[in-house]
Amino acid sequence: MDIMTGRLHGGDIYQGGIRYDFSVNVNPLGLPAKVKEALRASVDHWDRYPDPECRELTERLAEYHKADKRRIVCGNGAADMIYRLVCRIKPCQALLPSPTFSEYEQALRQAGCRIRFFCLKEEQDFSIDAERMAGMLEEGEAVFLCNPNNPTGLALDAGQVKIIADACKKKHGLFILDECFCEFLDKPGDYSFMERIKEYPEAVILRAFTKSYAMAGLRLGYAVCGDIDLAGRLRLTGQPWSVSVPAQEAGAAALGESGYLEQARILVRQEREWMGRRLAGLGFKVFPSQANYLLFKDEEEHRHGYLWDGLRKRGILIRDCGNFNGLERKEGRDGARYYRVGIRSHEENERLLEAVSDLAKAGG
Repeated sequence: MDIMTGRLHGGDIYQGGIRYDFSVNVNPLGLPAKVKEALRASVDHWDRYPDPECRELTERLAEYHKADKRRIVCGNGAADMIYRLVCRIKPCQALLPSPTFSEYEQALRQAGCRIRFFCLKEEQDFSIDAERMAGMLEEGEAVFLCNPNNPTGLALDAGQVKIIADACKKKHGLFILDECFCEFLDKPGDYSFMERIKEYPEAVILRAFTKSYAMAGLRLGYAVCGDIDLAGRLRLTGQPWSVSVPAQEAGAAALGESGYLEQARILVRQEREWMGRRLAGLGFKVFPSQANYLLFKDEEEHRHGYLWDGLRKRGILIRDCGNFNGLERKEGRDGARYYRVGIRSHEENERLLEAVSDLAKAGG
């Protein structure tokens, strides 16, 4: 969290003096070349209203995922799809892992939904026990699952996801599966539930170009619905023209990239392992991750509060995780602070680790 402004998320580089942003988890390779070319070529079309049905982009997505295009609904980022889903479905009760992405809870509370938490345990590296979570489900309950989870970076394989999906089917609930970071996993096909979505009318998969294609500023996400009728109703929820002309052009171009995502996976894996070792060597507790970010814990009581502020003064942003449910600092607790850092280029990662090392040696 940005302590100066109280923002819930990272990415607030507009406060001035920020050179390196590790508070967000976008592809370290930056915008793909084909996306840049498409954006430059589409400038003359920006005076037109965008296609409200996102026809060309939907066709490309259907081909990419080998899915029925009627199941796909595009929106202004995955967060837009979360709020539209909750607005359309209006669940009375929902089950969320804790910690996980905070927008699920925000959207549900706005809709007056009762929320239950499936608390993850630090001694188990905040991993999700699929069978235990499935066993907690109540009749008609909505479930949000971020896979891999944010902020931990741990993922359930497709077989484990199926356990939860089957429980939702049995309990007549709704299963919302957020796969926005799936493309950063070493073998995304082993974890994605996309191939099985048509078998689960109670399931919705969320994806976005934000993270995987570094298109955060363009805002483009989509839902793939097991129930074609739900997809149709979802299209009628929210504002018209929610996906801009440049976002649609950029998305279609990104899907034509070859080698970009695999190159990113290799870079992320190498840098994540190196950064994890370095942070552990500086005395932090680093949790295992399979994604393009690392969660770590500062257990040194005399250093509390120094890290975010110290890095901010050096023009570096990291994500303070104190506002994640399950990671917040409470009276009578150990008082430890949890942080998350995105994986960037090696040069940028070196800058971060050099600054963290200097602060650690200085003792805050």
